[in-house]
Amino acid sequence: MLNPYFAFGVPVFLLFLYVVFAIIRKKSTLHYIGFVLLLIATFMMAFSFQVLQGLWTLEESHAIEQLDKLNYSSELLWIPLVLGGLLAIVNLWRGVKRVKSFREGST
Repeated sequence: MLNPYFAFGVPVFLLFLYVVFAIIRKKSTLHYIGFVLLLIATFMMAFSFQVLQGLWTLEESHAIEQLDKLNYSSELLWIPLVLGGLLAIVNLWRGVKRVKSFREGST
């Protein structure tokens, strides 16, 4: 799970997917695309947290030889988690604003 192609490749793919759907959201009037963006962001956050848990498990078991085989700094694993969290918060905020605008528009 700590293979750099897996640990960073999946979040990069999810970020690419997020950008594609964000462009689609801007060019269309489909209301559910915002929810798709929220799902992508939360999946990125959950995946990154799972990768960090794998790292913490290795640190707890003192598997120093496996940690030394990593070709990257373990602090880099926090970047996709933080990015996914920020994107999830932004999309939650957009969703709350959209629900409020629907409620105000219906009265």
